[in-house]
Amino acid sequence: MSSEDEAKSKLVKRYTRLAIVAGFLFALLWSLGSFFFWIFSGATAYFVFLAFYYRPRNEEDRDEIKFEYTRPSWQKAKQPSPINVSPKNVKLIMAILVISISGLLLILMIIGFATGEENPTQQNEDITVNENRNALSEDPDNLDALTNIGNSFYSISQYDSAITYYDKVLKIDPKNSSGLYNKGLVFFQLKDYEKSKELLRKCISLYPDNTDAIMVLGDNYYSQENFNEAIVWYKQAYEKGERKSSLLNVMAYIYDVQNQKTQAIRFYKDALGQDSSLVDVYDRLAELEPGNSDMYKKKAEAWR
Repeated sequence: MSSEDEAKSKLVKRYTRLAIVAGFLFALLWSLGSFFFWIFSGATAYFVFLAFYYRPRNEEDRDEIKFEYTRPSWQKAKQPSPINVSPKNVKLIMAILVISISGLLLILMIIGFATGEENPTQQNEDITVNENRNALSEDPDNLDALTNIGNSFYSISQYDSAITYYDKVLKIDPKNSSGLYNKGLVFFQLKDYEKSKELLRKCISLYPDNTDAIMVLGDNYYSQENFNEAIVWYKQAYEKGERKSSLLNVMAYIYDVQNQKTQAIRFYKDALGQDSSLVDVYDRLAELEPGNSDMYKKKAEAWR
């Protein structure tokens, strides 16, 4: 092998490795956004091209590249001579091609950044936060603004930031209903059930008719599979007039688990009265009331 071929072999190995690395990074990071997609897909294609271009050629390949085609038999024109392209022209063509592709990828990447859609929820919450921060600049103790900012962070699952603002509310007003409930709700989402229950109990002791706090307190016990305690709080919310299908359904489930069939059927039916699309409830009622199973199955199928 000539020294020229050895040099080309080294280049081929180098660009092949780079193509593999770029391809791996593309596979790993493409889902993070258009920036990574275009960068690593372009890099992979570029290194593959270089590896192919610098490969050592056999003696036939060393001759000038020939482009030939055969005319259809019905054409009487003279068969053209092969078109010969010098190596210098090939390199120029390839260079122009690579530059064009790279430029196109760059333009597409810029367009992707310029037209990329933000998360609508994130965008709306940013507007809300900014509006309420303006209100705070005029009145640092504005409880509504502090609560709204905390709620905005909660809605995008930035729980630490939400707690920061709920704490500011409670520092100004330790008995604030929204501050106690919202902070208790955050700790429930974080599965810190003990802190959540402590805050919700305090909220309920100050505001006995806060059914949202009562239900979330029940949710804490339900999540810990303490169904006996959970049903106590769910019943309180129900007795205070709460009739959400989610509450009725979970109460029915607990009675079902406790083998209280009559109560389970009653609350399952009440849940369907609030939301007739609960397929799982129809399926369960078909088991609890075998005589009406065909009816429940038909209704379930209608909603599947």
